[in-house]
Amino acid sequence: MIQKLCVAFRLMWGHRALTLEFFAAAAARAGLTALFILLIKTILPKAIDQGGPEGAGGEWVKMAGSATVIVLCWVGRSVADYFAKVMQTELGRRVEMRLRLNLVEHLLRLSLSFFDRTTKADILRAVNSDAGSLRMLVQETGGLIISSLQIINLLIFAFSMDPVLTVWGLVALPFVVLPLQRIGSAIYRHAEEGRFRGITITNLLFQVLSGIRVVKVFEGEEREAAACHRSAMELLKAAMAVVRRQSLASVLLDSLSGFGIFFVIILGGQGVSSGRIDISTFIAFLLALQILLGSTRQVLNVYSQIKIQSVAIDKIDGFLSVEPEIRDAGDALDLRLQPNTIRFENVSYSYDSDAVLENINFEVKAGQTIGIVGPSGVGKTTLLNLLPRFYDPTKGRVTINGTDIRKLKLKHLMRNLAIVTQEPFLFQVSIMENIRYGRPDATDQEVIEAAKAAGIHEDIITWNDGYNTVIGPTRADVSVGQKQRINIARAILKTAPILLLDEATSALDSKTEVRVQESLDMLMEKCTTFVVAHRLSTLRRADKILVLANGTVEAFAPHEELMTTSATYQQLWMAQERGDGSPPEHRA
Repeated sequence: MIQKLCVAFRLMWGHRALTLEFFAAAAARAGLTALFILLIKTILPKAIDQGGPEGAGGEWVKMAGSATVIVLCWVGRSVADYFAKVMQTELGRRVEMRLRLNLVEHLLRLSLSFFDRTTKADILRAVNSDAGSLRMLVQETGGLIISSLQIINLLIFAFSMDPVLTVWGLVALPFVVLPLQRIGSAIYRHAEEGRFRGITITNLLFQVLSGIRVVKVFEGEEREAAACHRSAMELLKAAMAVVRRQSLASVLLDSLSGFGIFFVIILGGQGVSSGRIDISTFIAFLLALQILLGSTRQVLNVYSQIKIQSVAIDKIDGFLSVEPEIRDAGDALDLRLQPNTIRFENVSYSYDSDAVLENINFEVKAGQTIGIVGPSGVGKTTLLNLLPRFYDPTKGRVTINGTDIRKLKLKHLMRNLAIVTQEPFLFQVSIMENIRYGRPDATDQEVIEAAKAAGIHEDIITWNDGYNTVIGPTRADVSVGQKQRINIARAILKTAPILLLDEATSALDSKTEVRVQESLDMLMEKCTTFVVAHRLSTLRRADKILVLANGTVEAFAPHEELMTTSATYQQLWMAQERGDGSPPEHRA
């Protein structure tokens, strides 16, 4: 718990002025609470004792004056409490906002391998719910500060009135510590289970929404609903386990506190009877003890909440502690010259312990188009992903102009690359901004020229909002082919010297493929191009084709030569000519 409180204080201290104002308000609240009890102990008895039947009017004036002072003190306490709670909440919100932004920025810097092994649901949970848990931690810590200051003030006040009664009033509290530690461990364990169940439900929902067509065709609605129901019941079970243990902790504290109150009543009552303690002191002491025990109960609630939020805090710490596997070397170089030669030199890549690529060697000159083919799962996309350093080779190196790309600055490497993937991706912004994404400083006219070059301009101007149309990845009234040509326009506008095409036309039907391929041909004329293609017919005009088999290079030659020298290429070509190797066609 101490560690989590240190985290909260560090986050709060990032907003120093607000934190100091909060401490001031919390201290004022605690001080005014103690003053309220002191006034009841001192001025109220004097007002009651003074006066008599003959001076009833003066007595009421003194009583009214004393009551006014006490009420004003209580109102002042309420005002201080208002400011403390407002600033406590603002601190939590500001910490949550900053943490969420920091988390997103950190995630965007991480390497692709992190996203390969982490589910979207887990990431979204961290950015949304877990960041909210840090807000709760800060707010609960603020509550702990308020309660602790009040406890300290009231302890000083109680000891000043009667140290013996104070000790007896709190005699049972040390016996709460060990049971609370065990209850806290159980709360953490069940909160962790609840978080896992929550992510499971989110993952199930992602799965169902992504495969809704499959679910409906195979009549899987009831099965998926039943799976969600089971996970929801497990989540409910974990949540109720947390609630029961929180309530048990409160019962334990209240029950043991009752023993302290019992001793105070017995001993205090004897003191009043013997004249050792006056009745006003005894009443004030009981009031102070009651508020003190109430503040102790609030500390207990904070303890329970910190245990609950600790699960999310640990998860965020886990994310923030992940370092990018792909990063600039300390002496990283600028890529100042146009890429003239690209080489793969003895390149191997393994995922975990499984070898994907082994001993890859080939060279590409500027302006060449290189096709990459091979059976499914042979590592074609993996090889392509080594160029932008989505992954680094396990062995060997990839060079541009003779320099290992691991020695180049990432931002310089990326500036020289453009990519078009199999699944066209569009941001939830206008078409203009989607095309401009690779060159934010491009003019509207340059965007339009890129769209014309990609063969999508005529389609765009027929839409109601033209270039201001917001498509996004899920809009159904725009074809896959149209989305892909917008992606190609984005790549054209960037004018990068190296172009990566990863199955860019495989999701299209033949007619749409022809139109998209025409756009790609125009783009490829100005680039050094690497093409992963399922339809081998699109590679006939490639300068060379790299044939992968069993994770290594079987051949690297033009189409005509491969038809006589590469058994794998011949088999792939014959399979497609027979029609059993082509992917199913989709509507444009």
